[in-house]
Amino acid sequence: MKLKRILAAILGGIMVLSMAACNGSSQNSAAPESTGGTESTPAATESSAEKSNADIRIGVILKTLSSEYWGYVAAGVKQAQKDLGVQVDLEGPPSETSFNEQSNMIETMLSTGKIDALCIAPLQPDMVVTKLQDATIPVLFVDTDANYDKKVTFIGTGNEEAAKKGGEYIAKLIGSGKKAVLIGGVQGDPTNEARMKGYTEALKAGGIEVLDTQYANATADKAVQVMENFMQNFPQIDAVLCNNDDMAIGAQRAAAQAGKADKIKFMGFDGIATACQSIIDGKETASVAQSPYDMGYKAVENAVKAVKGENVEKLIDSGSTIVDASNAKDYLDKLNKMTGK
Repeated sequence: MKLKRILAAILGGIMVLSMAACNGSSQNSAAPESTGGTESTPAATESSAEKSNADIRIGVILKTLSSEYWGYVAAGVKQAQKDLGVQVDLEGPPSETSFNEQSNMIETMLSTGKIDALCIAPLQPDMVVTKLQDATIPVLFVDTDANYDKKVTFIGTGNEEAAKKGGEYIAKLIGSGKKAVLIGGVQGDPTNEARMKGYTEALKAGGIEVLDTQYANATADKAVQVMENFMQNFPQIDAVLCNNDDMAIGAQRAAAQAGKADKIKFMGFDGIATACQSIIDGKETASVAQSPYDMGYKAVENAVKAVKGENVEKLIDSGSTIVDASNAKDYLDKLNKMTGK
């Protein structure tokens, strides 16, 4: 009996030690899982809303960087970069017909994974939308809109309405019963087509006959050729309305060489410094001035808001105004101040 009691005591001790060991093992294996969960809860990567401005990088691709107008947009972009303290990658193809170059810029900028948002002025909106289908960052359109279902906003001029202002101005200036021609930029470009439509509707409503529309790829040299063709084909032209100021200046030069400039009114679009000086000099008649500097600034400003998850309006109209001999000097001074001249 004594032996049995000793064996029972030994067995009981072994069981107590075994249970203690099991409990200790259970607690030790659970602790790391719990600690690990607590440490990983505060997001492993910084959320966009928590980013400081210095950590935000905005990609901006314009239609080109080689024209005066787009230089104003770029100036606005650079000023916003400075004011907001963000990083900006600014690019643009050689010309407004460099479609492949812009496409490659989009692909390259998106593939790096370095930018937090993209602002783009599309040369071919449908092509650009195709390039953006897999984009996972905010996308904003500048100057020219596009049918992109994930678009944050469009920042630019209401081109059709702005062109109507220009058409109405010319119609009132030359009077009902007169004749006009139109010089477009790049055929098929939505911005161009909206302007041509606005001009045409306003002219017809004012009793002006629109003789023809031809395209000059947004360049002054091509506009010279187009204007020469117009003067050969039409004995009477009272006004020429153009998609931008470069073409209006080119058309005026062609008419001056033919000795007909003093009989024709020349309407441009954009309100660039060169146009203001041309108006002051009595060459270009007027221009529908956009706010390209503001477009560039607001593009970066609202891209930063989008990255941070803040509310951004779906349409941001940068406005337009008519510049003519009455205000060209003041408007030129304003442009020069914007660009630090």
